[in-house]
Amino acid sequence: MLLRFYDHYTGEITIGKTGFSCISPSYWRGQCGAVLQNGYIFNDTIAGNIAVGVPSIDRSRLEYCCRMANVQPFIFSLPRGFDTVLGAEGADLSQGQKQRLLIARSLYKDPSYLFFDEATNSLDANNEREIIQKLQDIFKGRTVIIIAHRLSTVKNADKIVVLHEGNIVEEGTHEQLSLRKGKYYELVKNQLELGN
Repeated sequence: MLLRFYDHYTGEITIGKTGFSCISPSYWRGQCGAVLQNGYIFNDTIAGNIAVGVPSIDRSRLEYCCRMANVQPFIFSLPRGFDTVLGAEGADLSQGQKQRLLIARSLYKDPSYLFFDEATNSLDANNEREIIQKLQDIFKGRTVIIIAHRLSTVKNADKIVVLHEGNIVEEGTHEQLSLRKGKYYELVKNQLELGN
């Protein structure tokens, strides 16, 4: 819905004072970077998969985005590096490698709005922590919406919205919600217990 692929929803969404339905879908998508659960890898080079549709790729920007997505070591381990052609739908990539390439793709656009839908759920804890730390600077000055189940992914958010059975049950910062000892607290407690 937030990428304007469909407009069937109840309620009202505004961007500033402008109604969401008044913004051209193609213009809006040009302002957004997204990492979705089932993002698509094209039958193209790694560089072409990150800088999608760009006629002249900025190599320094490409490398920067790959460093931020923690995918550069993997790319440099390949004989052809950025010129490696990926098969249809990235068949030879692990899910974690795909996710990191999709994160690099979303960053390459330099968007005003970033949407991460379980963008790090296939990464091991070390990769996830490193990427989230690197992204903190990139997040500054942008609107970022992160959908995640892992505490480590959302802990530093300005505002956490807790959904339960399709309804908002709590809103606040990590500290505020932890002190409330409600639904968020239970989720955090369960994750910490699983981690021990």
